[in-house]
Amino acid sequence: MTTLTGWVDYDRPFLPALGRTGRIDYFETRTRLVALNPLHRILQREILPRDAAGNRIEDSSALLIFGIAICCSIEALGKFVNGGARGNQRRFEAFLHSYMNPGFQTEELAGNTYGEMLWRYFRNGLAHGFAVCHGGYEGNADEPYFRPRDGVLTINPASLLEDLCCGFDRYLGDLRSASDADQLYQKFNAVFTSVFVNGE
Repeated sequence: MTTLTGWVDYDRPFLPALGRTGRIDYFETRTRLVALNPLHRILQREILPRDAAGNRIEDSSALLIFGIAICCSIEALGKFVNGGARGNQRRFEAFLHSYMNPGFQTEELAGNTYGEMLWRYFRNGLAHGFAVCHGGYEGNADEPYFRPRDGVLTINPASLLEDLCCGFDRYLGDLRSASDADQLYQKFNAVFTSVFVNGE
């Protein structure tokens, strides 16, 4: 059997033959390779980067790249959760509401849930203008996840990444325990086939 690399263009000829477990395993390998593992490295090394001598590099920070990559990862995972149903916000919410901190649905600030704020001000603000519109990413690993102040929300980047990773693990667990006939697996498999096998 060919060893799969996690790089879809090289692996595509072999992906149609994968069974249920193989598809879930490949999805896990791919997601960790291109999203979760690099996000950990960025958080550890590139948010406040230092040169070889340990001096702070003042003209560079990957914080906003990190933030948009997390939001895109939530949206991409949501596509697998909802079976590829149209609408980027629906995909984003499918994963956020099913697998991430319930505070995104239950906590509100200035008439919006934290989840709505993550979509509108963080994801859209960064994707369309290089800036979180109202709020930002701030905090260290031992500090609170959410900090509302004066009508704006700050989100701890370390907590957000941990939440994403834990949510991904829960989703994998649900996929592995689902039957072939289960809607959760059916939706995942439809998107796996469309994206990874057919390249659509």
